[in-house]
Amino acid sequence: MALSKPKSHHSLTVWVTLCALLAIGLSAPVATEAPARASVDSKNLRITRGTYDADNAPPSKYIKRVTETRTTENLNLRSQATTSSTSYGVMKKGTVVKLTGKKSGSWSQLTWGTRTGWAASQYLESRTYTKDESVRYMTSFTQIFAEPNFNRAVGGVNFRTQVSLLNVSGSWSQIKTAYYYGWVPSSKVAKLRPAKAYRYVARSGSVYSHQNRSASKVVGRIHHGEKYEYRRWDSANRRDEILVGGHWVWSPVTQKPYVAPSYRYAQETGSTYNKADKASDTKVGTIARGTKVRWGAWSAANRRDEILHNGRWVWTSVTDRTKPAGTIPETISVSPYGRFGAKHAPLRKTPRSDPYDSILTTVKKGDKVTVTGKAEGGWVRVKYASRTGYVKEAYDLRVAGPYSIAVYGTLRTGQSAYNLMSGFQQKILDQRFAKSSLYQLWNPNWTFLTNGGGTVVNEQFQYSDSRGPGMLSKLDVYESQLKYNGKPMYTRQRVRMSDGSQSWTYKTTSESEKVVKDSGRYISSGDFLKRS
Repeated sequence: MALSKPKSHHSLTVWVTLCALLAIGLSAPVATEAPARASVDSKNLRITRGTYDADNAPPSKYIKRVTETRTTENLNLRSQATTSSTSYGVMKKGTVVKLTGKKSGSWSQLTWGTRTGWAASQYLESRTYTKDESVRYMTSFTQIFAEPNFNRAVGGVNFRTQVSLLNVSGSWSQIKTAYYYGWVPSSKVAKLRPAKAYRYVARSGSVYSHQNRSASKVVGRIHHGEKYEYRRWDSANRRDEILVGGHWVWSPVTQKPYVAPSYRYAQETGSTYNKADKASDTKVGTIARGTKVRWGAWSAANRRDEILHNGRWVWTSVTDRTKPAGTIPETISVSPYGRFGAKHAPLRKTPRSDPYDSILTTVKKGDKVTVTGKAEGGWVRVKYASRTGYVKEAYDLRVAGPYSIAVYGTLRTGQSAYNLMSGFQQKILDQRFAKSSLYQLWNPNWTFLTNGGGTVVNEQFQYSDSRGPGMLSKLDVYESQLKYNGKPMYTRQRVRMSDGSQSWTYKTTSESEKVVKDSGRYISSGDFLKRS
């Protein structure tokens, strides 16, 4: 048996240890469902007799041979076996019907829903196949019993395992796994596969080959704050079974509640080591002052932290919880997205507050910025006009501009109604509405924004708190002039942009959208200036 080297650094330690143990003859843990042939302690969940092997299971009552009849064309269901009789309705091609067995010449009697009538036999097709309705999934680990009671266990089955339902008796279900068949409480069986469950590492520690403390061997190490898939808890040994590095192992250091990762900072440039023990360690690298690293454990005896550095868990004596004075947090680039100033906020040169940093300019309340990166402490790197700097996202930015108005037709720059947009404090060109379409109706200047699968070009105008309310009132009046059946075709709505921000715009009502899509011309470019 060979283990492939894991790609993730989280499974590195487990992989190395597993390889070493396998080299001396330790086999991987046996699956809980696998049968044991020898007699064992009655408390062991692997006890079994050949009688209850899966090969000896009775047939499932939920796997049946069925004959199904469908229509091969759209077909009338007639009251009599003639084309001149009353039609009860048209059965669409592919409709499943039930034959009564009666025939009259080229006609067959059948039941469709609540109606029984006649249809032309040549347009009915029957086929016989095996219908399997036995598939079930386990909602938790459970023992499998010989009879529908708790008297004698013959095996066990794990959480989320797919099984075949054989029979049901009262509150018990008879199932078959890959290895056993027997009875389990019906409450442990479901038609839908449960979602995966996870456990978090409460403190760094070893993982083991078995749940039984006397029989298990150490096969690796897991670290504080890590998350692993879980399938069962052994209360007798107080261990979780978790999936680490592709192997199910046992852990006494995991828990269900979330454990937040913990971090440390290098207070000075120093060495890293392969062990906590200073008497037998080997230097494996160097960590630079100010470096932020994931923390695993603290060895009080050796005064060293276990840290994740360059993809490897190592030990060092130069880290601490506090960030060294003057350290600039690393910025990680993100896919750009748009936000608006929630208040007047200083745009800083680096992701730090005074006294360390200088202020480049002030992001005005309501102005739009583009977020391009994130740094520790809630800082985001933003592009604002011609400058790039840092603000606090939670305090300084918001998704929707309170007085941001996106326009896509005659209100755009240089168009016939552009003069109405005067007094703005910021204008941004070449923006796009997400999940939208553009239509032209009756007049070349009458364009309508609708729901759709594409994007539509717009310009965003941002107004100050003093000008914004008046601007919205003025545009509400202007956009309400175009009516259909006495009702305005546009209403002011908040619409999502392709960059994730939201602005006010004037979009078709649900009633006018139908008219526009039925009678208007679709503008495939999504650009008013290319409507032709």
